[in-house]
Order: sequence, then C-alpha cells, then structure tokens
Amino acid sequence: MDAVLEAAQAAARAGGAVLRSMQGSFGVARTKSSRVDFVTDADIAAGVAACRAIAERIEGATFVVEEPEVYGRAGVPRGELGRGDVWVIDPLDGTTSFVHGYPCYSTSVALVRETQPVVGAVYNAALDELASAETGSGADLDGVPLAVSSVARLEDALLVTGFPYDRGRPFEVQMRVLARVARVAHDIRRDGSAAVDCCEVAARRVDGFWEFELKPWDLAAGVVILREAHALVTGTDGRPWDIFTPGIVAAGPALHDVLLEAVLDAQR
Repeated sequence: MDAVLEAAQAAARAGGAVLRSMQGSFGVARTKSSRVDFVTDADIAAGVAACRAIAERIEGATFVVEEPEVYGRAGVPRGELGRGDVWVIDPLDGTTSFVHGYPCYSTSVALVRETQPVVGAVYNAALDELASAETGSGADLDGVPLAVSSVARLEDALLVTGFPYDRGRPFEVQMRVLARVARVAHDIRRDGSAAVDCCEVAARRVDGFWEFELKPWDLAAGVVILREAHALVTGTDGRPWDIFTPGIVAAGPALHDVLLEAVLDAQR
C-alpha cells in the first residue's frame, strides 16, 4: 500500500478511535460560529491523534485542521491551502450528532495538492467503517471497491443533504432547494456529516448529495473518494469543484446534471 494512503487511513482511524472512546463523555461543548455550531474536547483530542499519526509517518507534513488548538497540542506546523501539499483534517465531522448520541460522525483526512485532494480517508466512527481512496487507484470501503449508482431520474433517487449553520440567507436558499428537490425525489436523508454523505454516495447507499456553506475539511477527503468511485462533483453553481468551493453537488454520471439543474433552478 502507498505510504501516503496508509498514513491517511491510520490518521482517520486514530482520530475515530478517540471519538469512540469519548462518546458520552466528550468534555465541554461550546459554540463557535453560531448557536448550533459546537466544538468539544473530543474534537481537539481526535485532531491531535490524527495529526500525530501522520507526522510519525510523513516527514515534513504540514496541516490545515478545523480546530486551531490542535496545532500546538499535537506539535505540528500549520500549512496553507493552495500551496503545495497539505494535510486537511476534520477531527470530528458531525459534532451535533456526536453530542446528541446520533450514530453518524467521522474523522476525515485528506492530502490536498495545490487545490485538489489526491488522497482521502473517512472513518465513520459510529459504524466502524473506513472509506478511502487515492487518485488513480480507485476507492474502497473496508477493502470492498466502491462505485456510484446508475440511477438517472430524481424520481428514483435517494438523496442526502445538510443544513448550513448560518440560519439567515444561506438557510433560506437551502429551504428553497429542499422544497424543489423533495417534490420530485424518491426521498431525502440528513445525517449530519458531509464526509460520510460523500462516502454514502460512493458506496451506492444514496444516489446523490448536495449541500451549501461547507468548509475545505468537510469535503476534501470525501471528494477524492467520490471521484475514484466515478461520481461527478461540482459546486452548487455548477462550476468545477476545488478546495475553495463552498458547496457541492455529487452524484453518478447519469444523475448529476439532473440534480444540479434542480439545485440551480431553486436558486434562480
């Protein structure tokens, strides 16, 4: 196995092991950007474990981590998106689910080269599942190859989405899109971890995913897994996705443009 992919997998598992050990005793929960945007002691501890797992394996690694406290506690250097290779980590994607004991939360780890992820691993800690991929080598879930569905109509599609922390205009836009898509789609799910949502599309458990107002660490690992499972991935505006794109529309080739058109139509 490639050493970089192995490092990503080890880091995702290390962070996830912390989450599993702290579920139900996660320390202090405090808010960040809004009343519904939490950070816990588990976020920090998982980030430290993930970063150290990479630093032990990859000499000179630099990092972009959702929780800034992690850099000092892990003793790792901060990197910069868009400049060379940088490890992008979300120690706990799905904090609200984690806090409430809802079984969908993950540690997400990606190596981003300039503006694109090239290696990714997402450990669904609640289910003890690891999805991972490296550009050009395919994607797998615990060793089983992944490939997206061939569903071509919204009427036949099970979709997944999420809601922005900003409950102002971004929330209103998402409500319009949700109403537009829900009228047509077979059904819609919402689990609370964008990284897991990406993997669910890659694993053919759902057929498509869209969401607004996401961060690089929410999507970096999931996007490379999606692409290696043969999904099409764009922003919610239809433009090509890169690490600075704040939203996502992802689905199999037969469904992507249909889902994208519904998302665009609701924003007009």
